[in-house]
Amino acid sequence: RQDRRRVRVYYMAVPPFLYSRICRSLAQGGLRSETGRDRFVLEKPFGKCAQSCASLCRELASLLREDEAYRIDHYLGKELVMNVLVLRFGNAIFEAVWSRRFVERVEICCLEEVDCKGRGGY
Repeated sequence: RQDRRRVRVYYMAVPPFLYSRICRSLAQGGLRSETGRDRFVLEKPFGKCAQSCASLCRELASLLREDEAYRIDHYLGKELVMNVLVLRFGNAIFEAVWSRRFVERVEICCLEEVDCKGRGGY
C-alpha cells in the first residue's frame, strides 16, 4: 500500500534527449506514483536555441504535468538562487512569511543570451 503523502523525486542529470525515454520507461515499468505525486527535476540546459527548447518542452508536456516538472540549470542559476537564499535568511523580516506555510512555489526565470559553449554535449 502506498503512502498517499509520499512524493517521489526523480532527479535527472542526463542529456536532454534522454528525458522522454526515461519518463516513458518509468511509466512502462510501473514506477510512476498512482497518487500523481511524482516530481521530476530536469537538470541541464534545454536545447541549443529557443526553437529546440520549445520542442523539448512540448515533448515533455506530453509525458508530464507541469506541476511535476522542475527545470534547473545549476550552472546558470546557481548565483541567482544563492542571492535569494541570502535575502531570505539575512533579513529577519522575511523569516515569518517566507516559509512553506505561506509560499506555494518559487519561480526563477533567467533568460540568457549566452550559449552553453561546449559544456559536455548538453
